[in-house]
Amino acid sequence: MSKNLEAYDSALLGILQHEGQIAKFLDVVLGFLYRRTDFYRLMKSKDDKLGFPPGVAAKILLSAYQKYDDLTRKDDEEREKILQQKLQQESAVPPAAKIVEISSEPETASTASAKSTSQQKTGTANSGPSVGTEVSDPQPQSNPSPEDSKPGTSKSSKTEEEDPELVAKQKVFQSNPESYNGAIRDNYTWSQSITDVDIRIKIPKYIVKGRDVKVEIDKKHIKVSHKTDSGSWLQVVNDDLPWEINKEESMWTLVPKEHVHINLEKREERWWESVLTSEEKISVRKIDASRPMTDLDDEAQAKIAEMMYNEQQKRMGKPTSQEQKVQDILKDAWNAEGSPFKGQSFDPSKINMGQGGVVTINNQEDPVAK
Repeated sequence: MSKNLEAYDSALLGILQHEGQIAKFLDVVLGFLYRRTDFYRLMKSKDDKLGFPPGVAAKILLSAYQKYDDLTRKDDEEREKILQQKLQQESAVPPAAKIVEISSEPETASTASAKSTSQQKTGTANSGPSVGTEVSDPQPQSNPSPEDSKPGTSKSSKTEEEDPELVAKQKVFQSNPESYNGAIRDNYTWSQSITDVDIRIKIPKYIVKGRDVKVEIDKKHIKVSHKTDSGSWLQVVNDDLPWEINKEESMWTLVPKEHVHINLEKREERWWESVLTSEEKISVRKIDASRPMTDLDDEAQAKIAEMMYNEQQKRMGKPTSQEQKVQDILKDAWNAEGSPFKGQSFDPSKINMGQGGVVTINNQEDPVAK
């Protein structure tokens, strides 16, 4: 989604939190168009300079809805594809079919990076389209602590990794978009991506207004309270975060009668083993470490695209991008003054490109002697 549109998120979320319901939020937006624009004005003649022809305004609204509905369907398909790929990773996969990997510095269970599964700030899943290509982050590795090496203490990282109960729990979490790469707890669920964390804290059915909820977000602490039916305040979450966040970029919204949705932007790209320090840790080896190509910067995307193109060219017996550049240079010099091939059509078979980019002329009859 365009970052230009995301620039309005804070203002729009403020309206949504105040109104508390999507329907009322839309009423505010359309009411603005009614009062301050000619959106609802009909053009009665060709000379009218304001308004729209009959039915055009409605088509604009429908087109905008359809645009994001289509994106949501694509997101659902991509998410299902990722889940299927994770299930197939247990079996042997031919090297040509594996996802391209990017090398990075060694990771530990407490410092590994996470996949991007961006979440819509109103409590519904909304991960960005990955254009059908994924990049796998290196799988996090657990370093045993000194206590792990002592007899009679906690399990080793290998034993923990193979714990059937732990593996079964994470499979359940991975099957739910609201706990994808995260966990399901008694009064909240959380999911994470490489850049942010989404927490959904359950609320009673009678909570329908943003003013009935208090959310305090600090760089390493969150506190959430809501009103009770008697009018007093009940604290439901008050705990530290395991890692720092960007407080200014984090936000929350209320989904009436359901939950408070908190989106936290991570200060560093890493896997979180828990969202609260008092929470039971998850197995970071069992989460999805892949990430959409669109999460990478333009330079990284271009490099991966070039690698994929070169691999495809090699399978088809065609020149890679670098070989093509060399051929283009030689083609320009083919008919230059002093070239033994001047006056002839370019024939790449007469040129041999060896290792290291060394170019030699194949042994052939001297064209000048003809």
